Amino acid sequence: MEASMDILYHTGIQAIHFLQTRYPGSQDWFLFVSFAADLRNTFFVLFPIWFHLCEAVGIKLIWVAVIGDWLNLVFKWILFGQRPYWWVHETNFYQNTSAPVIQQFPVTCETGPGSPSGHAMGSAGVYYVIVTAILSITQGRGRKCPSWKHRYIGGRIFQVHHFHL
Repeated sequence: MEASMDILYHTGIQAIHFLQTRYPGSQDWFLFVSFAADLRNTFFVLFPIWFHLCEAVGIKLIWVAVIGDWLNLVFKWILFGQRPYWWVHETNFYQNTSAPVIQQFPVTCETGPGSPSGHAMGSAGVYYVIVTAILSITQGRGRKCPSWKHRYIGGRIFQVHHFHL
């Protein structure tokens, strides 16, 4: 099991090294992509927007966030995986070669098990729901959502009822 986990970690290290060497100025973009779809933003920003735009998509976002976070915790308990930035310096995997040099950033300085990555799992699930919803709506297959005219009328009725505007 340890040998297969070492290969999995090595593959992750190679991916990190590739991204850091090929896209050195993109750190802020990668941090934004991770931050924009984290659990907190999903609940407090993305869910209300999408629930207003299309109730079914909003509900999917909540379910993906909750189940994805729960599965991530279960997998962390089972695998109790190392963090790549620590593993690369502590392992004997690179005893015959030099270990790749990878940078560590504040968001990757968390303690506790690091594999599987909660940032990657959560963001991937949330972005999957959003992208499939956008594709479905733009290709005309998402007719479960009310039209903009119905939304506008519903919003005006809400304003008149609650704010007497």
